Amino acid sequence: MKWEEIAQLPRETILILLNDALHNMLRIDAYWFIGMEKSLGIDNAIKVDEEVWRRFGKIEATQVKNNFKLNGDGIGTLVKALNLAPTWTLWADLCIEQISDHEAVLQVLKCSSQVERLKAGAGVFNCKGVEHGYFESFASVIDPRIKVHCNFCPPAKYFENLWCEWHFSLETARR
Repeated sequence: MKWEEIAQLPRETILILLNDALHNMLRIDAYWFIGMEKSLGIDNAIKVDEEVWRRFGKIEATQVKNNFKLNGDGIGTLVKALNLAPTWTLWADLCIEQISDHEAVLQVLKCSSQVERLKAGAGVFNCKGVEHGYFESFASVIDPRIKVHCNFCPPAKYFENLWCEWHFSLETARR
């Protein structure tokens, strides 16, 4: 079906297609990672995953910024952009709170990847580098002054209803 035909479909049908596309993206990533892990081992699979997600963070932030005409910079714009990033629609149940003009905290309340690994008996994996690369490159597109810090992340620390927590801060020039 051509894009022009999809655009003419009823809203409910478009939402079904979107939901399926997002779920399939999640499945592709999971199957790809499982294959890499079996072929190369967990450490090498994570290294490749880190590079993939670092690249993707820039791409997704650029798309969000352009598609939703986010012209500003700073923490407020980053929070808006992360809330509009399609990846996070299904990947995780998250909460983003802007604490001030200079700080925000993102909490992943449910991580689909980690939950599915546990269900499959694979155990949690060290996702800190993957997520840090994604968030850092995403934030740099919005505002290169934004710094990213992981407060906690699997496997070092996580909870059933709070998998990881990320802190974003706007670095300002010192006087």
